[in-house]
Amino acid sequence: MRAQQLIRKEFGDSKNFMTPRIIEYGWIVDNRIAYELSTGEGFDHEPIFGVSLVRCMPSGKTERIRQPISDVFHSQALARRHIRKLQERWARIV
Repeated sequence: MRAQQLIRKEFGDSKNFMTPRIIEYGWIVDNRIAYELSTGEGFDHEPIFGVSLVRCMPSGKTERIRQPISDVFHSQALARRHIRKLQERWARIV
């Protein structure tokens, strides 16, 4: 399964109203935890970047991972750094 498929299994085709433009999909943990990096505008029309995560349970069901793991950032660099830190942290656990 691709990361995009796992995200869509949980969220369907709905878009986040704050960050509706998807930049990329990827894996935090291969075939277990997927992320979506997306962008949009904040309340003051500033650019914001969202990181959403979905976990695939052993049963095959999906589960959203909520804040503070999934979060919003005020730069793409900060969002990507968050993704890298999650990948590094979970690589040591799994």
